[in-house]
Amino acid sequence: MPQTSLQEKKAMQSYLQGGKMVTQSVKRKRRTTELSEDSENIYPPNKIPAVSQNTYVDSCHLPCSTESQYQVSPLKQQQEQEPASWSELRSSTCFLTPSASNSTNSRPSPLPSFPWADGSQVWSLLCLGDQKTITQRDPQMFQRHPSLQPRMRAILLDWLIEVCEVYKLHRETYYLAMDYIDRYLSIHQNVPKNQLQLIGITCLFIAAKVEEIYPPKISEFAYVTDGACTEEEILGMELIVLKGLGWNLSPVTIPGWLNIYMQIESGDWTRPNAFIYPQYGGLQYSQAAQLIDLATLDEGSLKYPYSHIAAAAVYHTQGRESALRVSKLPWEQLAPCAKWLTAFASTVAEEEPQFLLRSAIPPSESHSGSGLRATVPNIVMDESHRIQTHVVDLNMLEKAQQRLTGELLLLDINEHDTKLDSVQQSPDKSGILTPPSSSQKNSPSSSPRYLPQLHHPYT
Repeated sequence: MPQTSLQEKKAMQSYLQGGKMVTQSVKRKRRTTELSEDSENIYPPNKIPAVSQNTYVDSCHLPCSTESQYQVSPLKQQQEQEPASWSELRSSTCFLTPSASNSTNSRPSPLPSFPWADGSQVWSLLCLGDQKTITQRDPQMFQRHPSLQPRMRAILLDWLIEVCEVYKLHRETYYLAMDYIDRYLSIHQNVPKNQLQLIGITCLFIAAKVEEIYPPKISEFAYVTDGACTEEEILGMELIVLKGLGWNLSPVTIPGWLNIYMQIESGDWTRPNAFIYPQYGGLQYSQAAQLIDLATLDEGSLKYPYSHIAAAAVYHTQGRESALRVSKLPWEQLAPCAKWLTAFASTVAEEEPQFLLRSAIPPSESHSGSGLRATVPNIVMDESHRIQTHVVDLNMLEKAQQRLTGELLLLDINEHDTKLDSVQQSPDKSGILTPPSSSQKNSPSSSPRYLPQLHHPYT
Protein backbone atom coordinates (compact mmCIF):
# COMPACT_ATOMS: atom_id res chain seq x y z
CA MET A 1 0.00 0.00 0.00
CA PRO A 2 2.75 2.54 0.78
CA GLN A 3 4.55 1.49 -2.40
CA THR A 4 1.49 2.22 -4.50
CA SER A 5 1.08 5.69 -3.00
CA LEU A 6 4.73 6.41 -3.71
CA GLN A 7 4.33 5.48 -7.37
CA GLU A 8 1.24 7.61 -7.64
CA LYS A 9 3.11 10.55 -6.11
CA LYS A 10 5.96 10.21 -8.64
CA ALA A 11 3.50 9.99 -11.49
CA MET A 12 1.71 13.09 -10.24
CA GLN A 13 5.01 15.01 -10.00
CA SER A 14 6.01 14.02 -13.53
CA TYR A 15 2.59 15.03 -14.79
CA LEU A 16 2.83 18.43 -13.11
CA GLN A 17 6.33 19.00 -14.46
CA GLY A 18 5.17 18.11 -17.95
CA GLY A 19 2.25 20.48 -17.67
CA LYS A 20 4.53 23.26 -16.45
CA MET A 21 6.85 22.69 -19.41
CA VAL A 22 3.91 22.81 -21.79
CA THR A 23 2.71 26.05 -20.20
CA GLN A 24 6.17 27.61 -20.50
CA SER A 25 6.43 26.58 -24.15
CA VAL A 26 3.00 28.09 -24.85
CA LYS A 27 4.10 31.34 -23.21
CA ARG A 28 7.31 31.43 -25.26
CA LYS A 29 5.34 30.79 -28.43
CA ARG A 30 2.86 33.53 -27.58
CA ARG A 31 5.69 35.97 -26.81
CA THR A 32 7.47 35.27 -30.10
CA THR A 33 4.15 35.72 -31.92
CA GLU A 34 3.69 39.16 -30.34
CA LEU A 35 7.21 40.16 -31.30
CA SER A 36 6.66 39.05 -34.87
CA GLU A 37 3.44 41.06 -35.06
CA ASP A 38 5.21 44.13 -33.72
CA SER A 39 8.07 43.70 -36.16
CA GLU A 40 5.60 43.82 -39.05
CA ASN A 41 4.01 47.04 -37.71
CA ILE A 42 7.00 49.14 -36.84
CA TYR A 43 6.43 52.44 -35.03
CA PRO A 44 8.67 54.33 -35.31
CA PRO A 45 10.77 52.59 -38.03
CA ASN A 46 13.98 50.80 -37.16
CA LYS A 47 13.32 50.84 -33.43
CA ILE A 48 12.44 47.20 -32.80
CA PRO A 49 14.93 45.66 -30.36
CA ALA A 50 16.58 42.95 -32.43
CA VAL A 51 17.38 39.62 -30.74
CA SER A 52 21.13 39.26 -30.98
CA GLN A 53 22.94 35.91 -30.98
CA ASN A 54 26.20 37.38 -29.70
CA THR A 55 27.41 36.50 -26.24
CA TYR A 56 27.58 39.39 -23.83
CA VAL A 57 30.85 40.10 -22.05
CA ASP A 58 30.90 41.42 -18.53
CA SER A 59 31.84 45.09 -18.38
CA CYS A 60 34.40 44.49 -15.64
CA HIS A 61 36.60 42.53 -18.06
CA LEU A 62 36.72 45.33 -20.64
CA PRO A 63 39.65 47.77 -20.71
CA CYS A 64 39.03 51.29 -19.47
CA SER A 65 39.88 52.80 -22.85
CA THR A 66 36.69 51.36 -24.37
CA GLU A 67 34.31 53.12 -22.01
CA SER A 68 33.79 56.00 -24.44
CA GLN A 69 32.47 53.56 -27.04
CA TYR A 70 29.48 52.73 -24.86
CA GLN A 71 28.36 56.27 -24.13
CA VAL A 72 24.75 56.72 -25.20
CA SER A 73 24.14 59.70 -27.49
CA PRO A 74 21.26 62.13 -26.79
CA LEU A 75 19.54 61.04 -30.02
CA LYS A 76 19.67 57.42 -28.91
CA GLN A 77 18.28 58.35 -25.52
CA GLN A 78 15.38 60.13 -27.21
CA GLN A 79 14.74 57.09 -29.41
CA GLU A 80 14.77 54.80 -26.40
CA GLN A 81 12.18 56.97 -24.68
CA GLU A 82 9.83 56.77 -27.66
CA PRO A 83 7.62 53.67 -28.15
CA ALA A 84 9.40 50.97 -30.11
CA SER A 85 6.39 48.86 -31.11
CA TRP A 86 2.63 48.94 -31.29
CA SER A 87 2.40 47.07 -27.98
CA GLU A 88 4.38 49.81 -26.23
CA LEU A 89 2.42 52.47 -28.11
CA ARG A 90 -0.88 51.15 -26.75
CA SER A 91 0.36 51.31 -23.17
CA SER A 92 2.14 54.68 -23.48
CA THR A 93 0.44 57.81 -22.18
CA CYS A 94 2.79 60.56 -23.42
CA PHE A 95 3.39 61.34 -27.08
CA LEU A 96 6.33 63.42 -28.20
CA THR A 97 5.97 66.21 -30.75
CA PRO A 98 8.60 66.11 -33.54
CA SER A 99 11.30 68.58 -32.70
CA ALA A 100 12.48 71.10 -35.27
CA SER A 101 14.99 72.88 -33.08
CA ASN A 102 17.93 71.33 -34.92
CA SER A 103 16.70 72.38 -38.35
CA THR A 104 18.72 74.53 -40.68
CA ASN A 105 15.91 77.05 -41.10
CA SER A 106 17.25 80.59 -40.85
CA ARG A 107 13.88 82.40 -40.85
CA PRO A 108 13.08 83.83 -37.41
CA SER A 109 9.63 83.20 -36.08
CA PRO A 110 7.06 86.03 -36.34
CA LEU A 111 4.55 84.07 -34.24
CA PRO A 112 3.80 85.21 -30.70
CA SER A 113 4.53 83.10 -27.66
CA PHE A 114 1.53 80.81 -27.21
CA PRO A 115 0.60 79.40 -23.81
CA TRP A 116 -0.31 76.09 -25.47
CA ALA A 117 2.64 75.65 -27.89
CA ASP A 118 6.12 76.91 -28.69
CA GLY A 119 5.75 79.52 -31.44
CA SER A 120 9.28 79.07 -32.78
CA GLN A 121 8.84 75.30 -32.98
CA VAL A 122 5.52 75.65 -34.81
CA TRP A 123 7.12 78.08 -37.26
CA SER A 124 10.08 75.76 -37.86
CA LEU A 125 7.75 72.86 -38.63
CA LEU A 126 5.80 75.03 -41.07
CA CYS A 127 9.00 76.07 -42.87
CA LEU A 128 10.20 72.47 -43.05
CA GLY A 129 6.90 71.44 -44.60
CA ASP A 130 7.18 74.29 -47.10
CA GLN A 131 10.64 73.11 -48.15
CA LYS A 132 9.25 69.62 -48.61
CA THR A 133 6.44 70.75 -50.91
CA ILE A 134 8.80 72.62 -53.24
CA THR A 135 10.93 69.49 -53.68
CA GLN A 136 7.87 67.41 -54.57
CA ARG A 137 6.80 69.68 -57.46
CA ASP A 138 8.87 69.66 -60.63
CA PRO A 139 8.89 72.95 -62.60
CA GLN A 140 9.95 70.98 -65.70
CA MET A 141 7.27 68.34 -65.33
CA PHE A 142 5.82 68.94 -68.81
CA GLN A 143 8.99 67.50 -70.29
CA ARG A 144 7.94 64.21 -68.72
CA HIS A 145 4.61 64.31 -70.56
CA PRO A 146 4.99 64.89 -74.32
CA SER A 147 1.21 64.98 -74.89
CA LEU A 148 0.59 67.69 -72.26
CA GLN A 149 1.13 71.44 -72.49
CA PRO A 150 1.13 74.16 -69.80
CA ARG A 151 -1.99 75.58 -71.43
CA MET A 152 -3.84 72.32 -70.61
CA ARG A 153 -2.99 72.67 -66.94
CA ALA A 154 -4.35 76.23 -66.95
CA ILE A 155 -7.60 75.11 -68.61
CA LEU A 156 -8.00 72.28 -66.09
CA LEU A 157 -7.42 74.55 -63.08
CA ASP A 158 -9.78 77.21 -64.46
CA TRP A 159 -12.48 74.57 -64.82
CA LEU A 160 -11.88 73.30 -61.27
CA ILE A 161 -12.27 76.85 -59.94
CA GLU A 162 -15.64 77.04 -61.66
CA VAL A 163 -16.69 73.70 -60.13
CA CYS A 164 -15.65 74.94 -56.67
CA GLU A 165 -17.75 78.07 -57.13
CA VAL A 166 -20.81 76.08 -58.16
CA TYR A 167 -20.67 73.81 -55.10
CA LYS A 168 -19.42 76.61 -52.78
CA LEU A 169 -16.22 74.81 -51.86
CA HIS A 170 -13.52 76.55 -49.88
CA ARG A 171 -10.32 77.98 -51.31
CA GLU A 172 -8.32 75.48 -49.32
CA THR A 173 -10.12 72.65 -51.13
CA TYR A 174 -9.18 73.99 -54.55
CA TYR A 175 -5.54 74.57 -53.63
CA LEU A 176 -5.26 71.11 -52.11
CA ALA A 177 -6.52 69.70 -55.43
CA MET A 178 -4.01 71.83 -57.33
CA ASP A 179 -1.20 70.56 -55.10
CA TYR A 180 -2.26 66.95 -55.69
CA ILE A 181 -2.34 67.47 -59.46
CA ASP A 182 1.11 69.06 -59.61
CA ARG A 183 2.68 66.43 -57.38
CA TYR A 184 1.04 63.60 -59.31
CA LEU A 185 2.28 64.90 -62.64
CA SER A 186 5.75 65.44 -61.16
CA ILE A 187 6.24 61.76 -60.29
CA HIS A 188 4.60 60.12 -63.33
CA GLN A 189 5.51 60.04 -67.00
CA ASN A 190 3.66 59.99 -70.31
CA VAL A 191 0.20 60.82 -68.94
CA PRO A 192 -2.20 60.99 -71.92
CA LYS A 193 -4.20 64.16 -72.32
CA ASN A 194 -7.52 62.28 -72.25
CA GLN A 195 -6.73 61.31 -68.63
CA LEU A 196 -6.04 64.84 -67.43
CA GLN A 197 -9.66 65.70 -66.63
CA LEU A 198 -10.06 62.42 -64.74
CA ILE A 199 -6.96 63.21 -62.67
CA GLY A 200 -8.22 66.73 -61.94
CA ILE A 201 -11.72 65.77 -60.82
CA THR A 202 -10.32 62.89 -58.75
CA CYS A 203 -7.92 65.23 -56.96
CA LEU A 204 -10.80 67.63 -56.25
CA PHE A 205 -12.85 64.70 -54.96
CA ILE A 206 -10.04 63.74 -52.54
CA ALA A 207 -9.49 67.34 -51.45
CA ALA A 208 -13.21 67.81 -50.73
CA LYS A 209 -13.23 64.75 -48.48
CA VAL A 210 -10.17 66.07 -46.66
CA GLU A 211 -11.28 69.69 -46.19
CA GLU A 212 -15.05 70.01 -46.47
CA ILE A 213 -17.47 69.16 -43.66
CA TYR A 214 -20.18 68.15 -46.15
CA PRO A 215 -18.36 67.24 -49.40
CA PRO A 216 -20.38 66.69 -52.57
CA LYS A 217 -21.20 63.13 -53.49
CA ILE A 218 -19.18 61.29 -56.09
CA SER A 219 -22.18 61.32 -58.42
CA GLU A 220 -22.01 65.11 -58.50
CA PHE A 221 -18.33 65.05 -59.41
CA ALA A 222 -19.09 62.63 -62.23
CA TYR A 223 -22.01 64.82 -63.34
CA VAL A 224 -19.90 67.97 -63.83
CA THR A 225 -17.66 66.11 -66.28
CA ASP A 226 -20.64 65.71 -68.64
CA GLY A 227 -20.15 61.97 -69.00
CA ALA A 228 -16.39 62.09 -69.58
CA CYS A 229 -15.65 60.41 -66.23
CA THR A 230 -17.77 57.77 -64.52
CA GLU A 231 -17.99 57.06 -60.80
CA GLU A 232 -16.07 53.80 -61.23
CA GLU A 233 -13.26 55.59 -63.05
CA ILE A 234 -13.02 58.24 -60.32
CA LEU A 235 -12.83 55.58 -57.60
CA GLY A 236 -10.17 53.67 -59.51
CA MET A 237 -8.10 56.79 -60.14
CA GLU A 238 -8.48 57.76 -56.47
CA LEU A 239 -6.45 54.74 -55.37
CA ILE A 240 -3.78 55.47 -57.97
CA VAL A 241 -3.47 59.11 -56.91
CA LEU A 242 -3.36 58.29 -53.20
CA LYS A 243 -0.68 55.70 -53.74
CA GLY A 244 1.34 58.11 -55.90
CA LEU A 245 1.11 60.86 -53.30
CA GLY A 246 2.13 58.51 -50.52
CA TRP A 247 -1.04 59.48 -48.60
CA ASN A 248 0.54 62.85 -47.83
CA LEU A 249 -2.65 64.90 -48.11
CA SER A 250 -2.15 67.82 -45.72
CA PRO A 251 0.43 70.30 -47.04
CA VAL A 252 0.39 73.96 -46.00
CA THR A 253 -1.04 75.53 -49.14
CA ILE A 254 -0.83 79.14 -50.34
CA PRO A 255 -4.14 80.18 -48.65
CA GLY A 256 -2.81 78.59 -45.46
CA TRP A 257 0.31 80.78 -45.54
CA LEU A 258 -1.78 83.80 -46.50
CA ASN A 259 -4.03 83.16 -43.52
CA ILE A 260 -0.99 83.06 -41.22
CA TYR A 261 0.44 86.27 -42.68
CA MET A 262 -2.86 88.13 -42.39
CA GLN A 263 -3.32 86.93 -38.84
CA ILE A 264 0.17 88.07 -37.85
CA GLU A 265 -0.48 91.48 -39.37
CA SER A 266 -3.96 92.03 -37.91
CA GLY A 267 -4.06 89.78 -34.83
CA ASP A 268 -4.29 90.99 -31.25
CA TRP A 269 -0.87 90.29 -29.76
CA THR A 270 -2.07 91.07 -26.24
CA ARG A 271 -4.29 87.97 -26.33
CA PRO A 272 -2.18 84.98 -27.43
CA ASN A 273 -5.07 82.58 -26.87
CA ALA A 274 -7.12 84.46 -29.48
CA PHE A 275 -4.52 84.08 -32.23
CA ILE A 276 -6.30 81.06 -33.74
CA TYR A 277 -9.47 83.06 -34.46
CA PRO A 278 -9.68 85.14 -37.68
CA GLN A 279 -9.13 88.82 -36.93
CA TYR A 280 -8.43 90.27 -40.40
CA GLY A 281 -10.78 91.77 -42.94
CA GLY A 282 -12.10 89.73 -45.82
CA LEU A 283 -11.47 92.45 -48.43
CA GLN A 284 -7.68 92.43 -48.09
CA TYR A 285 -7.68 88.63 -48.08
CA SER A 286 -9.85 88.50 -51.22
CA GLN A 287 -7.59 90.90 -53.11
CA ALA A 288 -4.50 88.82 -52.37
CA ALA A 289 -6.37 85.56 -53.04
CA GLN A 290 -7.62 86.74 -56.45
CA LEU A 291 -4.07 87.68 -57.40
CA ILE A 292 -2.89 84.23 -56.36
CA ASP A 293 -5.73 82.58 -58.31
CA LEU A 294 -4.49 84.21 -61.50
CA ALA A 295 -0.79 83.65 -60.89
CA THR A 296 -1.07 79.94 -60.04
CA LEU A 297 -2.67 79.25 -63.43
CA ASP A 298 0.77 79.91 -64.90
CA GLU A 299 3.33 77.11 -64.80
CA GLY A 300 5.93 79.55 -63.50
CA SER A 301 4.38 79.26 -60.04
CA LEU A 302 5.92 75.79 -59.72
CA LYS A 303 9.35 77.35 -59.23
CA TYR A 304 8.48 79.15 -55.99
CA PRO A 305 7.53 77.83 -52.53
CA TYR A 306 4.01 78.39 -51.30
CA SER A 307 5.19 80.72 -48.54
CA HIS A 308 7.02 82.94 -51.06
CA ILE A 309 3.97 83.24 -53.33
CA ALA A 310 1.75 84.24 -50.41
CA ALA A 311 4.35 86.76 -49.18
CA ALA A 312 4.66 88.23 -52.69
CA ALA A 313 0.87 88.64 -52.81
CA VAL A 314 1.04 90.53 -49.51
CA TYR A 315 3.83 92.66 -51.03
CA HIS A 316 1.62 93.71 -53.97
CA THR A 317 -1.48 94.35 -51.85
CA GLN A 318 -0.13 95.76 -48.57
CA GLY A 319 3.42 96.87 -49.29
CA ARG A 320 6.99 95.73 -48.94
CA GLU A 321 7.42 96.40 -45.22
CA SER A 322 4.34 94.41 -44.34
CA ALA A 323 5.42 91.45 -46.49
CA LEU A 324 8.89 91.32 -44.98
CA ARG A 325 7.55 91.74 -41.45
CA VAL A 326 5.00 88.92 -41.56
CA SER A 327 7.10 86.44 -43.56
CA LYS A 328 10.53 87.16 -42.02
CA LEU A 329 12.02 86.60 -45.47
CA PRO A 330 15.00 88.70 -46.58
CA TRP A 331 14.32 90.78 -49.66
CA GLU A 332 16.95 88.85 -51.62
CA GLN A 333 14.81 85.71 -51.31
CA LEU A 334 11.44 87.37 -51.86
CA ALA A 335 12.46 89.64 -54.75
CA PRO A 336 12.41 87.00 -57.58
CA CYS A 337 8.88 85.88 -56.73
CA ALA A 338 7.65 89.46 -56.21
CA LYS A 339 9.04 90.58 -59.58
CA TRP A 340 7.49 87.57 -61.31
CA LEU A 341 4.12 88.40 -59.74
CA THR A 342 4.25 92.02 -60.97
CA ALA A 343 2.75 91.21 -64.38
CA PHE A 344 -0.21 89.42 -62.79
CA ALA A 345 -0.74 92.26 -60.29
CA SER A 346 -0.88 94.76 -63.16
CA THR A 347 -3.47 92.64 -64.95
CA VAL A 348 -5.55 92.33 -61.79
CA ALA A 349 -5.45 96.13 -61.35
CA GLU A 350 -6.89 96.63 -64.84
CA GLU A 351 -9.79 94.27 -64.12
CA GLU A 352 -10.45 95.44 -60.56
CA PRO A 353 -13.86 97.12 -61.23
CA GLN A 354 -15.13 93.94 -62.88
CA PHE A 355 -13.68 91.92 -60.02
CA LEU A 356 -15.87 93.75 -57.55
CA LEU A 357 -18.97 92.98 -59.62
CA ARG A 358 -18.23 89.31 -60.21
CA SER A 359 -17.10 88.59 -56.66
CA ALA A 360 -20.20 90.05 -54.99
CA ILE A 361 -21.04 87.12 -52.71
CA PRO A 362 -23.66 87.59 -50.00
CA PRO A 363 -21.93 87.46 -46.62
CA SER A 364 -22.33 84.14 -44.83
CA GLU A 365 -22.05 85.18 -41.22
CA SER A 366 -21.93 82.41 -38.66
CA HIS A 367 -23.40 83.08 -35.20
CA SER A 368 -21.90 80.00 -33.61
CA GLY A 369 -18.95 81.97 -32.25
CA SER A 370 -20.80 85.12 -31.24
CA GLY A 371 -19.99 84.38 -27.60
CA LEU A 372 -16.31 84.87 -28.37
CA ARG A 373 -16.69 88.59 -28.90
CA ALA A 374 -16.15 89.21 -25.21
CA THR A 375 -12.80 87.40 -25.40
CA VAL A 376 -11.86 88.29 -28.99
CA PRO A 377 -13.30 91.73 -29.80
CA ASN A 378 -11.71 91.80 -33.28
CA ILE A 379 -13.07 88.44 -34.41
CA VAL A 380 -14.40 88.35 -37.99
CA MET A 381 -17.60 86.35 -38.30
CA ASP A 382 -18.02 86.73 -42.07
CA GLU A 383 -16.74 83.61 -43.85
CA SER A 384 -17.64 84.55 -47.43
CA HIS A 385 -14.02 85.33 -48.39
CA ARG A 386 -13.06 81.69 -47.75
CA ILE A 387 -15.33 80.44 -50.55
CA GLN A 388 -13.57 79.92 -53.87
CA THR A 389 -14.87 82.32 -56.53
CA HIS A 390 -14.35 82.18 -60.29
CA VAL A 391 -13.29 85.78 -60.97
CA VAL A 392 -10.24 85.08 -63.12
CA ASP A 393 -10.29 83.64 -66.60
CA LEU A 394 -7.92 82.49 -69.32
CA ASN A 395 -8.08 85.84 -71.14
CA MET A 396 -6.61 87.56 -68.11
CA LEU A 397 -3.94 84.86 -67.96
CA GLU A 398 -2.99 85.53 -71.58
CA LYS A 399 -2.68 89.27 -70.89
CA ALA A 400 -0.52 88.63 -67.85
CA GLN A 401 1.69 86.19 -69.72
CA GLN A 402 2.16 88.65 -72.58
CA ARG A 403 3.08 91.36 -70.09
CA LEU A 404 5.43 88.94 -68.32
CA THR A 405 7.11 88.02 -71.62
CA GLY A 406 7.57 91.71 -72.46
CA GLU A 407 9.09 92.42 -69.07
CA LEU A 408 11.50 89.52 -69.38
CA LEU A 409 12.47 90.67 -72.88
CA LEU A 410 13.04 94.19 -71.59
CA LEU A 411 15.24 92.90 -68.80
CA ASP A 412 17.28 90.87 -71.28
CA ILE A 413 17.75 93.93 -73.50
CA ASN A 414 18.85 96.04 -70.54
CA GLU A 415 21.33 93.40 -69.41
CA HIS A 416 22.69 93.11 -72.95
CA ASP A 417 23.09 96.90 -73.25
CA THR A 418 24.82 97.04 -69.88
CA LYS A 419 27.30 94.34 -70.86
CA LEU A 420 27.90 95.98 -74.26
CA ASP A 421 28.54 99.39 -72.69
CA SER A 422 30.95 97.91 -70.17
CA VAL A 423 32.89 96.22 -72.96
CA GLN A 424 32.98 99.36 -75.14
CA GLN A 425 34.07 101.60 -72.29
CA SER A 426 36.80 99.30 -71.08
CA PRO A 427 40.37 100.47 -71.80
CA ASP A 428 42.31 98.68 -74.51
CA LYS A 429 45.98 97.66 -74.40
CA SER A 430 47.17 101.08 -75.55
CA GLY A 431 45.42 102.75 -72.62
CA ILE A 432 43.07 104.83 -74.87
CA LEU A 433 39.39 104.71 -73.96
CA THR A 434 36.95 103.80 -76.70
CA PRO A 435 34.29 106.39 -77.50
CA PRO A 436 30.76 105.83 -76.14
CA SER A 437 28.09 104.26 -78.28
CA SER A 438 25.90 106.37 -80.50
CA SER A 439 22.87 105.82 -78.31
CA GLN A 440 24.66 107.48 -75.41
CA LYS A 441 25.86 110.58 -77.33
CA ASN A 442 24.10 113.83 -76.51
CA SER A 443 22.92 115.39 -79.74
CA PRO A 444 20.66 118.47 -79.80
CA SER A 445 18.44 116.99 -82.47
CA SER A 446 17.73 113.73 -80.69
CA SER A 447 15.87 113.53 -77.40
CA PRO A 448 17.04 111.13 -74.69
CA ARG A 449 15.48 107.69 -74.77
CA TYR A 450 13.61 106.67 -71.64
CA LEU A 451 12.73 103.07 -70.83
CA PRO A 452 9.12 102.38 -69.83
CA GLN A 453 8.67 101.98 -66.11
CA LEU A 454 6.72 99.07 -64.65
CA HIS A 455 3.62 100.12 -62.78
CA HIS A 456 3.04 98.63 -59.33
CA PRO A 457 -0.70 98.91 -58.75
CA TYR A 458 -0.83 98.33 -55.03
CA THR A 459 2.50 99.64 -53.73
